[in-house]
Amino acid sequence: MELESHLETIAGAFDTSLDPVVVAGHDGVLLYANRAARQRWPDHPTIASIAPLGEALAAVLLTGEPARFQWGDSSPAGVRSWYASAVSPIRDGQRPLAWLCVSTEVTELKRNEERLLRAEKLMVDTQGVAHLGTWEWDLSEPHAFWSAELFRIYGLTAETYTPSYDAYLTMVHPDDRQRVIDATNRVFHEHIPYSHDERIFRPDGSMRYLHTWAHPILDKEGKLRRLVGVCQDITELKEVERQVREMNADLERRVSERTRQLEASMRDLESFNAMISHDLRAPLNVIGLASTSIGRLQPGRPEAARATERISRAVGQMTMLIDDLLRFAHIGEATLQRDTVDLSAMAREILADLKQASPTRAVQVDIEDGVTCFGDRGLMRAALQNLLDNAWKYTARVAAPTIVVATTNEHGRRVLVVSDNGAGFDMKDSDRLFRPFQRLHSDGEFSGTGVGLASVQRILERHGARIWAEGMPGKGAKFFVELP
Repeated sequence: MELESHLETIAGAFDTSLDPVVVAGHDGVLLYANRAARQRWPDHPTIASIAPLGEALAAVLLTGEPARFQWGDSSPAGVRSWYASAVSPIRDGQRPLAWLCVSTEVTELKRNEERLLRAEKLMVDTQGVAHLGTWEWDLSEPHAFWSAELFRIYGLTAETYTPSYDAYLTMVHPDDRQRVIDATNRVFHEHIPYSHDERIFRPDGSMRYLHTWAHPILDKEGKLRRLVGVCQDITELKEVERQVREMNADLERRVSERTRQLEASMRDLESFNAMISHDLRAPLNVIGLASTSIGRLQPGRPEAARATERISRAVGQMTMLIDDLLRFAHIGEATLQRDTVDLSAMAREILADLKQASPTRAVQVDIEDGVTCFGDRGLMRAALQNLLDNAWKYTARVAAPTIVVATTNEHGRRVLVVSDNGAGFDMKDSDRLFRPFQRLHSDGEFSGTGVGLASVQRILERHGARIWAEGMPGKGAKFFVELP
């Protein structure tokens, strides 16, 4: 009767509770289950049939002592719930009659706990990736709190080191120590946050570069209560900065040396140009005049006439080479005067001059109207002159020569195309086209010095553009020029 009286009291207190409450005997038989328990576990006569609460409760009954524990369960709909249970004996004097188990749902608390654990794990992982440690010092406590990553940064462990301001200062580099003390004093007395670089020595003697932040936390009265801070290991960044400084210094040294070499080369080139322009041209003039004089002195001798003709031809070719060399050298020296250049009108003028120089030649010319670019007028004329001279020269042995000046689009950029149906060239030799003094045809086939196309490439490079070519032996050639 005593137990029944207890059960009536329990039922009056817990039957309408939202949390499940059960009473079990020593043999595990359920003596009472409130409405919430019956709804959650219908038709369960013993605690053994209630999993997982039954397992935990059975273990408590074996000890005979009151206990607290947590357990999780899934509803018939599959929803996971968590409970905190308290088990206490229902006694008759000192003798326990049964066991009361009151369970409180802590699902939201459990989820919050799991979220906090995940957030803490994420913070720890993130600090490790960023080499970023945190600390906090409640001024009411003698020691600060350090995160695990901060211990790692300093090469210490929580078991062997207790964080304190004095102990921290002993690790700071002597050259940085006073600056750190001054910054800390400003935080304490003026409540001014600090952010600076400092160096510390680890217990193993290695030095690390750190960037530290400290921020004061004040109470409502404006009194300093806590300091919170962040410390990032920037040693690798400092090492990269050092390497960059060394590379820049080496680069500056090499650029300076290269500049000196270029200046010396420019002086040599100027001397070479002067020598070509004066010292070499003067003997050629003498040779030419002497050859003419020899021819006049021996008018009736055919061998003398042939010899003087060869000499004159050689002098003429040497003079042309000198002129081409001087023009090629001056391309790099000239200052660019950029303006809108009418390439269509320029091409017509050049071809008109070529027709006037060779009035017996009938060449079909097709020039697209309105082709313009923005560049140096003189240099662009020299480039176009070389291309059209080549087209005119290499179509000399074609029955119906044709020269076309038009434009096309290559990868979204307007390109000038100068094409002809002349001698052409083998594409395996295309890399030689724009090298100085590289000729694909002999003097017996076509005259020239091999400087013209190299000059064109140099002019376009100075304009930030480029040139390339396509051709086939006996089928003509096409030269593609990016328009500046």
